Amino acid sequence: MPDRYPRLRSCLRLIKPYIPGKSREAIARELGLTDIVKLASNENPLGPSPLALEAIGHHCQEIHYYPDSNGYNLREALAKKQGIKKEQIILGNGSDELIGLLTQAYLQPGEEAVTIYPTFSEYEIAVRKAGGTITYFPLERPDFNYNLDVILSHLTEKTRLVFICSPNNPTGTIIPWQKITQFIEKLPAGLLVVLDEAYVEYVADPGYGCSIRLIKQHFPVISLRTFSKIYGLAGLRIGYAIAPEKIISDLNRIRDPFNVNSLAQAAALAALADEQHLKKSLRLVEKGRRQLTQGLAAMGLAPIPSRANFIFLDVGINSQKIFTQLLKKGIIIRSGDIFGFPTFIRVTIGTEQQNHRFLEALAGILK
Repeated sequence: MPDRYPRLRSCLRLIKPYIPGKSREAIARELGLTDIVKLASNENPLGPSPLALEAIGHHCQEIHYYPDSNGYNLREALAKKQGIKKEQIILGNGSDELIGLLTQAYLQPGEEAVTIYPTFSEYEIAVRKAGGTITYFPLERPDFNYNLDVILSHLTEKTRLVFICSPNNPTGTIIPWQKITQFIEKLPAGLLVVLDEAYVEYVADPGYGCSIRLIKQHFPVISLRTFSKIYGLAGLRIGYAIAPEKIISDLNRIRDPFNVNSLAQAAALAALADEQHLKKSLRLVEKGRRQLTQGLAAMGLAPIPSRANFIFLDVGINSQKIFTQLLKKGIIIRSGDIFGFPTFIRVTIGTEQQNHRFLEALAGILK
């Protein structure tokens, strides 16, 4: 039988499927465990704000109505918080949808996007789906620092998008504000810089500057944000982007209507107002980062300095072995082989008790 979809299949062969972290339910089914600690997907172990849960309960009574397609109330609250206009904000079904919209809007078949490595795999998936190509520039070892000058020197006439994740997933490293500014000022016309700032709320480093300043200065920059991490709403799938009005207008032309459900919008709006929960979540991560760093140091291990709610470290042996042995103990992490680093693991910072359980289990395995 002749292949009626050769171009589609050719595109699919280039796409490496996204590999999600193991869910607690899946491990319960596979191993028959009940006491499971999930430290694999960079979620907030405290869960969402109580105000968000209350908002979900209230709006459950109205789910027979379609959601506000434009997310007016949430966009207005976000605009007020960031000191920008709501016309500079678009909501998405997680930041994944927004990455897809960007490649659909600004990438023609055969054109190029560039990014660093290792990083979030969704960039490549979205680029490949749009028929584009992607070029990677490795982070500098041993600390996984960015070298933006190398990217600048390798841009071509076909380059349209630059994806920069800061703090980067899976390394947790950031780009200082001054370096980002200098990089963007040197870019040739016609390029759009996508700054993925999913973990921005965790950064307390004074040398880190968020993209809002650049957007206010009308640079071709778009910032991706999410409610999945520090706000604890990963299961509701809601993210947003901030950019110059022209870019937001372009994305709205191809955005599906009603792309963000009403419960997600209500929960995000309530979560945004709960500053106490946000501070509590940040304190937990800062304390947990110290706990894990000290505990790993006692084993002779040194994680990459992270500014996010996870750590990336070289355990010196096959990370799949560590992953499997921890799984048997009811602890879910991410093995580094999916990022191209077979002796590394990525561990989400959990509660004090969860961190202790992980450290104790890892020490036993390494012995």
